[in-house]
Amino acid sequence: MKVKQYLCRLVAVGVSLLPISVMAEQVSLQLAEQTLQVDTDHGLKITLSHASQVKMALEDVQFNYQSALNWKIKRQAKNEIVLQASFKPGVEFYRTVNDNQPRQAILTISKVDGGFRFYSAPDWGRQVKLKLKDLGSHIFGLTEGLQPDNRLSPDLRNATVHVDVNAEEASIHENYASAHSAFFMSSLGYGAFFDTFARGTYDIAINGYHTIQHDSKTLDWYVFPGKNGAQIHKAYFALIGAPKAVPAWGLGPVGWRDQNDGGAAEMLDDIAKMSERQMPFTAWFVDRPYSDGTHGWSQMNFSPLFADPAKWINTMREQYGLEFMTWTTPAFFGATPFAKHLDGDFSYIDVSDAQSQQAFKQALVDKQLQFGVKGHKIDRADEAFPVSEKWADESVLPAYRRNLYTYLMTKMHDEALRSVWGDDQITFTRSAIHRSQPYLSAIWAGDPRTSWDGLQANFANAARSSFMGFPVWGTDVGGYQGEGYIPQDLYLRWMQAGSMTGLFEIKLDGAGGDGRDRMPWQYDDNFQKQFKHILDDRMALVPYLYSLVHTSAQTGTVMQPLAYRHLDDKNTYQIWDEFYVGDAILVAPVFTPENQRSVYLPEGNWRDFDDPAVRYQGGKRYDLKVPLVKLPRFVKANSLFVSGNLYHGSDKIWRADEQPTLTIHAFPAVKQGETQFQYVDLIDNKHKTISLKRDAKQLVVNSPAVDYARVFEVVTDTAPKTVVLNGKVVDFSFKQQQNLLLVTSDSQDDLRLQVTF
Repeated sequence: MKVKQYLCRLVAVGVSLLPISVMAEQVSLQLAEQTLQVDTDHGLKITLSHASQVKMALEDVQFNYQSALNWKIKRQAKNEIVLQASFKPGVEFYRTVNDNQPRQAILTISKVDGGFRFYSAPDWGRQVKLKLKDLGSHIFGLTEGLQPDNRLSPDLRNATVHVDVNAEEASIHENYASAHSAFFMSSLGYGAFFDTFARGTYDIAINGYHTIQHDSKTLDWYVFPGKNGAQIHKAYFALIGAPKAVPAWGLGPVGWRDQNDGGAAEMLDDIAKMSERQMPFTAWFVDRPYSDGTHGWSQMNFSPLFADPAKWINTMREQYGLEFMTWTTPAFFGATPFAKHLDGDFSYIDVSDAQSQQAFKQALVDKQLQFGVKGHKIDRADEAFPVSEKWADESVLPAYRRNLYTYLMTKMHDEALRSVWGDDQITFTRSAIHRSQPYLSAIWAGDPRTSWDGLQANFANAARSSFMGFPVWGTDVGGYQGEGYIPQDLYLRWMQAGSMTGLFEIKLDGAGGDGRDRMPWQYDDNFQKQFKHILDDRMALVPYLYSLVHTSAQTGTVMQPLAYRHLDDKNTYQIWDEFYVGDAILVAPVFTPENQRSVYLPEGNWRDFDDPAVRYQGGKRYDLKVPLVKLPRFVKANSLFVSGNLYHGSDKIWRADEQPTLTIHAFPAVKQGETQFQYVDLIDNKHKTISLKRDAKQLVVNSPAVDYARVFEVVTDTAPKTVVLNGKVVDFSFKQQQNLLLVTSDSQDDLRLQVTF
């Protein structure tokens, strides 16, 4: 009787009662509507399916390039399946000549938050290879650089991609676009992440398989099912940690020169001239050389040209409303100021040495942060890196070093900044790796060519970065390579595209200060007018961008390629030159000298951003004429976004008397529908849900309380009969030509807007 009761209890907690010798050859795990089935009848086959569709089929797990002799199901519980594999003795590299015992490996498959984990750690492991059957899926992610053949398309079918932070100048576009990740996304509706810093090689859709190989001692692989990139990345971020948010001052226009021969005085003069022309900026940074020592950097201080940094940094902040950042690197170019460096021309600091890492952080605090520096543009780690030099942490094998170094470099800078400024600081790098996201504010996409080709390739880099799960990305607007002064049309098109990225940083001179600079006053009045318009437009979108970066762990990356949002739409897989910003806005910049382009709009109903009276039916491609003053943007029906003058940088000088106002842009569904926008108030940093609902007779917009005025800007093709705000009929204006209803309120309470037709 006792035995029977015990067996009943085992069944109740989900433990299989089958002994190993007679264990079933097929078992499964269920996660919501997803089924993971394991079959060991003939070798190994693990499938992930939804309803009748197979999304993923894993057909081999190899260690040290050898397949197992056999696989057995050792145990099954409610949330876990345990497999045992037997390998030939020769799978162990260092076995003795008389050791002929088969080697065993245990593979545990378990349910985790939002997905499944595959884990195995045989003590003799050196490499892991996974073979997934090619089911016709399209694969995105893995690399920011345009591996393997400089294709612009984010679709990696028939490609071999290396996941190792390494850059060789000018071989892969764009130059030093060096973010990598062992994460990819499949068009069949899942993401996959190999949790290791060991270098990897991915063969996509080659010889009938997607093959994943890492020089890792351990298999630690995750699969996250999802309908779109945001759902998939939500599970991914739950594992690695929420991405680091960006303060509001990092989301406006950021200016810089590559060469500041005039020192601090030149920077202040540039800012003053921008302000005189009412061209707003929220931050500025200095690139090297600005320090003493080798390469204008190794002493990490401010040289005599930048003397008394506390004074001029305070002037930037108090007089002009700008925050200030500096260029940094863990490379010291022959100098060795810390206890442990890695041998080589760049004499990288050994970030695995605790004493050296702490001394580096303290040097940043003592020589920069205490004077008001609030952020760092972090360079190198992808260039001339000495893989084979001895680390203080001898447990780190060469195969892990490039990627792990990049991660530790980013984390080290964030810790230094956080010790002084808390969350009010920024780190942005050109080399990045998975798991850096909690310490990394943004990626800057290397050193693009100053040409139309460079502009195109850099935005192809952006698409890949989004799929990898780096929420904020930015380009050197105007390009890095070559002389400063560039054609007006190239400059303005780059400004337009850059203004819709997460990090809007504008390079105002040539590489190393080469040639005539590209300050806006070097161009004619019409150019300056458009330059200012783009900056003003960006400032208005800061509240929207702030909300997106502060909710990216739930809503995905700021820039979302079309395939990211529409994994089931084959028309999106090759598109690199369009992207969403949040749920509402689709951006299609012009990347050629011609004032026209073809635009694909996904399913749904769309309106022109600048003229909502112009409508488009989704699921089609449109050939549009685009004058130089126009940035093609479209807004999806049944969506919300916000804009406003809630944050001021240098524009505080000429906008000091303006009333802070948030504009809620509502684009209702055509007939009926409802949606929400997670608004993060940059004044009190609270999350507030704005909602929109439309049916045949009325639409309703709900807005939580805020500390400033609001304008409701509602798109409607029909003039309303009545407009009610919090139960009271109110006055409104209706712009017939633009199909816009406008309602203004100074109330700071919760507001409910009801519009009847």
